[in-house]
Amino acid sequence: MAFDTLRAAQRLREGGAEEPLAEAGVEVVVDASEHVTNERFDQRMTSFEHRIDARFEAFRAEMYRMFAIQSGVILGGVGVIVALVETLN
Repeated sequence: MAFDTLRAAQRLREGGAEEPLAEAGVEVVVDASEHVTNERFDQRMTSFEHRIDARFEAFRAEMYRMFAIQSGVILGGVGVIVALVETLN
């Protein structure tokens, strides 16, 4: 979709902006649109997804580590209880 700079400036003028402000506003949008292309957006999103994936994997590894520790503590506690019960009998 093409950006209609003349129509945009006209709409700004109709909204109460003076001519220099309307033209400057349109120029800002045009300049910004040159930097935000679909390709650049896709590259940034891919980079963002990779960072999120890396953080999620680190979180997942930490959760597995904590699960292993918790399981060890529970099994150790059960072992102690079994040993106490056998000793008392």
